[in-house]
Amino acid sequence: MKTLLLLACIVFLGANLAFAQPGVIGITADQGGTDCNLLDTVPGALVSYYVQHLRTAGATAAQFSAPMPACMIGAVWISDVPIGPSVGNSQIGIAIGYGGCFASPILILTINYFAFGATTPCCPYYPSPDPATGLIEMVDCAHFKMPAGAQCAMINPDVTCLCAATPTETSTWGKVKALYSE
Repeated sequence: MKTLLLLACIVFLGANLAFAQPGVIGITADQGGTDCNLLDTVPGALVSYYVQHLRTAGATAAQFSAPMPACMIGAVWISDVPIGPSVGNSQIGIAIGYGGCFASPILILTINYFAFGATTPCCPYYPSPDPATGLIEMVDCAHFKMPAGAQCAMINPDVTCLCAATPTETSTWGKVKALYSE
């Protein structure tokens, strides 16, 4: 009986870990999460960038920051529009509840800037850890909190710095374990 109970626990734990794919938080130019090449070329314009939760089988919340990069010369942060309830803002750290369990791509936040078209070419913009926790974190559909990655975007890219959104790829359990073996 003990062996059967132990086997059931191992199968249950293995099934939960197999679906635990934290994914990455990325900034995109489109609401669909496919274009990480951002533009700031029009002086005096409202610019919206979209924060996505990408490459996850299911998530319910995330915590991170996305402060305006210094190379966005003269731009002013205007507002954030989160998908659901939130605490904080993108510039100082934000936690966002999604309102349910969703698979990627998940549009979780729109960041609005008033920009002057003065952003330098090849300006990297990426989500950062929330200063309160020192991590980029997500909550999966089983309510487990785990670290997530970040996907860099490029503002005003040229041929030397175009970014490419990484497609979803299959993995092995060994590769997943290697990510957390520190």
